[in-house]
Amino acid sequence: MEHLPYPNNGRYVLGAERERYAEIAAERYAAGASIQAIADELGRSRSFVNGLLHRDTDVEVRPHSVPGRRRATRN
Repeated sequence: MEHLPYPNNGRYVLGAERERYAEIAAERYAAGASIQAIADELGRSRSFVNGLLHRDTDVEVRPHSVPGRRRATRN
């Protein structure tokens, strides 16, 4: 995926601009992209994209998993 031309990292995103970000994020996420991949594409932080998906879309966010981490077993 190509990096989108949104050079506004670090400032509030409101109105139509936020709606556009939410639309892009929802499309990419529904297609299987990770939150980090979407953040990289948009030039924004992972927490910004996570907030968009939770607050501004109807997309159900997949549970976060940590690869390689195993549950401890008790003997």
